[in-house]
Order: sequence, then C-alpha cells, then structure tokens
Amino acid sequence: MIWLGLILSLLLAVVVVKQPRTFIFSFLILAGLLSLWDQMRWQPWFYQCCLMLAAMGLYAWKKSGVQNYQAALNTCRVIVAFTYFWSGVQKLNVSFVRETWPAMAGPFLRLLPQMARKVPPLLLLAIPLFEILIGLGLITRRYRNAAAVLAMGTHLFVLMVLIPSGENTVVWPWNITMVLFVLILFWQDKETSGRRIFLPKNAFHAVVLLLFGVLPAFSLIGIWDSFLSSALYSGNTDEAVILVSHGEIDHLPEYIHQYAREGSYWFFLDINRWAYGELNVPVYPEPRIYRSVARQICTYDKNPSEIKLMIRKRPGPITGHREDEFYDCDHLR
Repeated sequence: MIWLGLILSLLLAVVVVKQPRTFIFSFLILAGLLSLWDQMRWQPWFYQCCLMLAAMGLYAWKKSGVQNYQAALNTCRVIVAFTYFWSGVQKLNVSFVRETWPAMAGPFLRLLPQMARKVPPLLLLAIPLFEILIGLGLITRRYRNAAAVLAMGTHLFVLMVLIPSGENTVVWPWNITMVLFVLILFWQDKETSGRRIFLPKNAFHAVVLLLFGVLPAFSLIGIWDSFLSSALYSGNTDEAVILVSHGEIDHLPEYIHQYAREGSYWFFLDINRWAYGELNVPVYPEPRIYRSVARQICTYDKNPSEIKLMIRKRPGPITGHREDEFYDCDHLR
C-alpha cells in the first residue's frame, strides 16, 4: 500500500510540477520493479504508457527547445502508430472473427435489430484492416487527419460495444486516452514527415522502434510476448485451462470454485476468468504464466494425476485450429 501510494503521488507530481523529470524516472523505477515481481502487470497500456513517459522524461524537459520536444513527441508517435498497426495485424485471423469479436460485441449486438446482427464474417475483417490503415495513415502527412478521425471513431465505437456489457472496464480509460494521444500527437500536424518520425535521432528512439516496430513481428512465431505486441482481444494468443477432478476440487480454496465450470469428470478452471475476477485484467497469455499458475494449484493436490494444465496454442490464422499441450503436476514441478 505504501508503494502504491508513492506511485500515485509521483504521477500527481508529474502533472503539477514544472520540471517533472525526477518524478517521472522515480515513478518508472518503482513501477518497473513492481512489474518485475508480477508479470500480470505487463498489460499493453502499462507497457505503452511507461515508455511514453520515459520519452517525455528523457527529452521534453532536458533543455528548453523545439528539438527536444520534437524528439519526445516523435518517439511517442512511433509507439502510438505501431500500436494500431500491430493490433490490426494480430486480428487478421479466423479466431477473431468467429470467437473474440462475438464474445466482445455480444451485449451490444443484442441491442440491434435482428438483421443488423448478422454481419458476414468476411466483413468483420474490415476491423483489423482499419487498424492497419490507421497506423500507416498516421505516419503520412497527406492521410494523417483522415487516419486520426478514423482512430477516434474506432475508439468511440469500441466504447459503445463495451459499455453496455459492463465488462472489460479496465480498457475503457485506455480507449479514451488513445483518443487524446491521437489528438495531441497527430491531429492537424502537417509538418512532421514519416521520415522524421521513423529516423532515430537518439538511442532511445531506436530502442522504441525495435520494441514497437520490429519485435512484435516475432510474436507471430511465438518468440515475443503477445501483450508486448498489441495482441489484446485479437484471438491470436495462447489460452489455458486447468483440469481438476471431482475428487480434488474440494482441496482448492473455496474462493477459486466460482471460476471453475463443472464437466462430467473434470472441473475446468478458467485462468482468464480467474484473472478478471481477482484483478479486473486479462491473464498475461504466455505458457510460462500458465505453468506458474498451475504449479500453485498443484500445491493443493493429493493425487498429481488428478490435476492437469491444458494449454491451447495460438490458432492457425486461416483454419483457427489450435494444438493442445497437457501437463500434469509431476511435469510442472
């Protein structure tokens, strides 16, 4: 609680103090250390905003001058533009069309007339294509304003979809913040060229280009984390469930039972549902996280063969087929 209070106080100081570099870096150190001990904190908005704050701390208040301000803003432009681009690329898969979008938009779609609910699956691919075009358009001077309008409209639409459900409240402020980022960084900016945005002026700008522009491509082959690659709500992540036999379920703490669905032989403990219930955020969707959670569940077992972890690998982009991996407690230990 003391740590949390310090972090909130530092953020407030960043807002009100004229020269906030010390407060920015103090916040980043405390937040970074806290996230090292709990990878569930590596949510996309946390990752994005920490690096944008770092850019502001490194350049915007180094010395007064347009050059330093532009270095900070261009670094933030790289982060925002590539967030849209890779978010769209990650959604170009059949699982987004068949599973993720219907699950997210279900409460909103039920408010529409019957005919309006039946959107052809191929038409839903317009959603990721719009995001890709937004990311590319923001980089260009000619199409920047059009891309900004499209970006703001997208976020307003997402809020219209999410708010009726009352769920995923954690991303509501992120969508609002992204609208503000687009307004501040891109709207009516007819001077900043794509070359100036992309061409690194310093080491930190180059690191940001690597983190947001290059490394997300490696997530598509499973060697870079999904949430560090704008894959939230993309349907393109690993999933997992813990199977607990009827004989072992009573050995688990009572509060966990609400996240388990009963089957004929197994209870299916949904790790993502558990994450939302405990933390109001999605689970960090990496196999190492799933194995770590299952390893904790195994500490309650009496019979190692009666608890298993099933990891469903990322789906094929065209077929949607997922390969399943199974681990029992002996493997996990």
